Parts: sequence; C-alpha cells; structure tokens
Amino acid sequence: HLHPRAGQMRTIPNGIDLVAVGGLAGPADGRLIRERHGLASSETILLSVGRLEYNKGLDVLTDALARITHTDGPLGRHGWRWVVVGGGPFKADLERAIAARGLASHVLLTGRVTDPDLHAWYEAATLFVHPTRYEGSSLVTLEAMAHHKPIVATIAGGLPDKVRPGVNGWLVEPGDPAALAMAIEDAAADRLRLIAMGAKSRQIVEAEFAWSVLVDRYLELYEEILLRQKAQGTRQK
Repeated sequence: HLHPRAGQMRTIPNGIDLVAVGGLAGPADGRLIRERHGLASSETILLSVGRLEYNKGLDVLTDALARITHTDGPLGRHGWRWVVVGGGPFKADLERAIAARGLASHVLLTGRVTDPDLHAWYEAATLFVHPTRYEGSSLVTLEAMAHHKPIVATIAGGLPDKVRPGVNGWLVEPGDPAALAMAIEDAAADRLRLIAMGAKSRQIVEAEFAWSVLVDRYLELYEEILLRQKAQGTRQK
C-alpha cells in the first residue's frame, strides 16, 4: 500500500521478552497444570491459543482432528487432547463443530486464563498448532517457541518467518484440513524429533525475535539514519 522505493523500507519483527516469559512458567508448572486437569503425562497435548474467531481456523483443525480419529495413526497411541486457550465470539460455533464430530472427550476449552496458566499450558504442550486463515506477526507462536515447542502452522502472515519446515515445525496451506491432519500425524510419529525441533524453536527466538536482539537492531537502524542525514547535511552546505 505504501509503494516504497527500493531500499526505502526496513522490517524489524515483533519480539518477546524472554526473561519475562521464563519467569511465568517452567516445566514443573506444565506438569502441575496437566495434573490439575486430569491429563496423563503420556498424553499428547495439542495446544492452540488465541481469540476464538472464524479467521483463526479452529474449525479447520476440528475437521483435521476428526479425520485423525478415524485412522490408526501415531497420535492415538498414547492418547491425545486438544487444549484451546482463549475466548471469543466463535466459541459456540466451535463447540457445536466439536460435538458434531464426536471430539468432545478429546477437547478442553479453557476460556481466557491468567498469564501464568497460559505459559504453564505452553510448558505442558507436546505440539503447538496454529491453523489460522489470516495472521499478523503471531506472538503466541513466538511464546510457544520460547517454551521449546515445535509448531504446526499455516502459511499466513508472519508465520513463515518463524516456522521453518523440517527444522522447528510444519507449514500447510490455510483452510486445508487434510494437509493439517497429515502434518499433525507426522509430528506425532516421533517424540524425539519433536524435542529436537522444540530446541530449534527456542534457538530461532533467541537469535531473531528476542527483544534483547531487536533493541540492538533498532539502535543500529537509528544510527544509520542519523549518519545518513548528517552526511546529506554536510553535502548541502
């Protein structure tokens, strides 16, 4: 929309405060929130976080999970639960879709929760799944990555900047339940690979999306602009 000239625009992404994130929850908190909700330590927890709206694609994930329940794939071997954190106007539609597909026993809709509980859910999760149709930067994905989680997400907005297929997760086209189901089943097939991918998620955040890194990028850019303006002023004199 802005029609910038070549070299006129720089992009610095949104980031997160890793110190603050680390202070909200750790592995023990993840175990406690599992116990509080009666979830076995062996269960695979698929976590989705966000406002319950149509554009978040939770109905697509519902369809994907319905496909998985009718197959003898790796997700069901240890039991699984889809935990959805957040509230919003799409809640009733989502509940109806879940019931219609016979998934109610597999789904926990927590509503809005406190920040410590949200980050405890990140710790408890096996896999973070973000099936959104449209997205901006997706801070919730960065938060999940900061908690060492592998990601299944869509090719929407800023998600491809964060999720690198085969490195820390999977990317699928928005609105494609078959592709989403395939990615989740592939993820569930190898727990050790998920741990390695989660470690890569954390490394990506530390290197590219931590505020301690982004502040330096802002300062470098400001310094470059000031030096350029100073040089232009000298030439004009």
